[in-house]
Amino acid sequence: MSTSWILFLSAAGCGLLFAGCGLWAQLVDGTRSGPYRPREAFLPVGILAFCLAFGGLAFLIDSGVAETTLYETVEDTAAVSDDPPVTGVHRFGVQHPGARHDLLVAPESSISVDDPVRVRVRLSTPDGLVAVDEERTLDVRCEGLTGPCEWDTFTADFVPASAGDGELRVTVLDPGVTRVHVRIGDEEKTDGERAPGY
Repeated sequence: MSTSWILFLSAAGCGLLFAGCGLWAQLVDGTRSGPYRPREAFLPVGILAFCLAFGGLAFLIDSGVAETTLYETVEDTAAVSDDPPVTGVHRFGVQHPGARHDLLVAPESSISVDDPVRVRVRLSTPDGLVAVDEERTLDVRCEGLTGPCEWDTFTADFVPASAGDGELRVTVLDPGVTRVHVRIGDEEKTDGERAPGY
């Protein structure tokens, strides 16, 4: 099952749960005078409609990302992450020269992180030109006060001039990275698929 369907079904399930709770509360409300009237179901129906609309929007956004995915993989670096630098080489095929492509590199850890991580990214297009060659320090971001902390992502855009095979080299310069998520998107692609779990 794709992530898009999981998002939609989760929102639909929440809508059914919350609408059901609202309907149940109205039915058992001891202060209500007279029998239950169908027009009082406006709030539960509104809750369900909102959740379905939210789920539908999440489905469309995520499926749009999936369709434009040219290349995506998650590379396990746990075995060598304590002995940097660690370099992963990724080869991808350019299908639409002249189209804007977006690059995402996301180092991940199996535990909450405390310190920034340095990565070097070098991307060569099929014509042999270097489109991205940069070292960045990715800061730590945390989800709320008690949520896990993770690193920011490395993002860049490039426009390849010709079709063929390109190469991406990602070098992790600090320890603690257990896997590296890489995604390359092509704005003109319409039949892409996300990596499992994304």
